[in-house]
Amino acid sequence: SNAIRPQTIISATGCLQVAVQVLTDTAIDNGKDSEAFRKDLMNIARTTLSSKILNQHKEHFAELAVNAVLRLKGNTDLELIQIIKKTGGSLEDSYLDEGFLLEKEIGHNQPKRIENARIMVANTPMDTDKIKVFGSKVKVDSTAKVAEIELAEKKQNEAES
Repeated sequence: SNAIRPQTIISATGCLQVAVQVLTDTAIDNGKDSEAFRKDLMNIARTTLSSKILNQHKEHFAELAVNAVLRLKGNTDLELIQIIKKTGGSLEDSYLDEGFLLEKEIGHNQPKRIENARIMVANTPMDTDKIKVFGSKVKVDSTAKVAEIELAEKKQNEAES
């Protein structure tokens, strides 16, 4: 019903080839000039961020985006940049942080500051009531034994808290 004539496709293909050639001829590679490269990235970020929501904060977020991309040092995997959304504050409170952000409340009777700490990054909760041990097997011959084990675990958790 909305068929495109072959002549139109051939004409468009020719236009596409001309457009690609013009872009190739006029392109400038600023990869070796860090200042010009940063300026190009800032222009791209500003253009991308031109919306009604971020228009007043465009410069701030363009800086954040460019700094995040430059920290990748040539790696093209943008999945390495994580955006963490937090409620409260204003858009200007947004910042770029180096490393990991671990959100964890300080436990009851725990020190608020630790010098020369060793930090382990785990992908499971470390709360004693939430630890999951994978691959463990317990053989019992009755439901009474299961209840006995559960009771012992509960007593252990209560003793630790």
